Amino acid sequence: MQDGQTYIHLDHAATSFPKPPGVAAAMAAFLAERAVNPGRAGTDLGREAAAVVDGLRRRLDRFFNNPARDPDRCVFTANATDALNLAIGGLCRPGDHVVTTAAEHNSVLRPLHERADREGLVLDIAPCDGEGRIDPDDVAARLRGDTRLVVVNHASNVCGTVQPVAAIAAACAARGVPVLLDAAQSAGSVPVDMEALGVAMVAFTGHKGLLGPTGTGGLVVGPGVDLAPTRTGGTGVRSADLRQPRDYPFRLEAGTLNGVGLAGLAAGLDWLEERGLRAVAEHERALADRFLAGLLELPRVRVEGCGGRRPARLDADRTAVVSLNVDGLDPAMVGEFLDVDGHLGVRTGLHCAPLMHQALGTAPAGAVRFAFGPFNTEDHVDRALAALGAVCRLP
Repeated sequence: MQDGQTYIHLDHAATSFPKPPGVAAAMAAFLAERAVNPGRAGTDLGREAAAVVDGLRRRLDRFFNNPARDPDRCVFTANATDALNLAIGGLCRPGDHVVTTAAEHNSVLRPLHERADREGLVLDIAPCDGEGRIDPDDVAARLRGDTRLVVVNHASNVCGTVQPVAAIAAACAARGVPVLLDAAQSAGSVPVDMEALGVAMVAFTGHKGLLGPTGTGGLVVGPGVDLAPTRTGGTGVRSADLRQPRDYPFRLEAGTLNGVGLAGLAAGLDWLEERGLRAVAEHERALADRFLAGLLELPRVRVEGCGGRRPARLDADRTAVVSLNVDGLDPAMVGEFLDVDGHLGVRTGLHCAPLMHQALGTAPAGAVRFAFGPFNTEDHVDRALAALGAVCRLP
């Protein structure tokens, strides 16, 4: 609360908030009743903790429709960034060629550029257009005989564009190149079907569309993908072996898992599956449509990533993310006004996606991002429009 007025979170592309009530309850119960190392020492409590973790593996294996049909190939990490690093580091060798795109988040761009600097990784970046879309032909044209990996995001965190992943993956499969999909923005908002999309790996986070707590995420590894461990340590199995076990999930999971967080993630998934991903997405899209329609009534507002259009509703290939600028005002100033006077939480700046902002023509200042979630309401949208209206009247 600020000045007696409820603060509204409109930055679900960063993290979902609030969480479903069951998330906090599940985490508290895990802490109170079974917060031990999952499966360690063969104790009853250890088995109970392991049942929570392994049950979630099985559910996520189905949720992402991994053609491997092996829940152990769902490996838990701290977030999507952690998972992307695990996949890139575990597959790529010094001197390998990798293709990615200008639509990527720094969780992809930075690991690749670091490895280019340190290990001689050769990097090609396919462009995106002024609406944030990637042309599959631009990815295919960059494939070489020594291409080791293609990394592409599923949905943009800047303008919500959902990429033609199946077409990209088909072009890569014809050349025998695996695709690593960054599903940080799509998991829980649009279907992420590994088999249908034809991707080899999916990196996901638990704290956005899946409605779990921060500090959770994972990497789902498809069949035929052989990742080397990049972190080694205790696993609770084969303790006499001085090298990391090679069977999943132990080859990629070293140390004690975040069992408390994973219990919360399971509860977030409960809420999402009970209501249905499609119904939740339709609710979020309806809010974004209401917001876009309201923006048409405001002067000076420019919706970014729409090629100069002022859309009255979301395109079919978008998630409920709208980035905008107010002519003559710095986006940071707009965000501060919305925060202090409007009691609205939005995101400003480059959103950790600098190449996308270059493609959209919004660098270096970036944009103001509104990202709608399952607990937002029409009243929240109307308050956001009223606050923006006040911004538009500023000199």
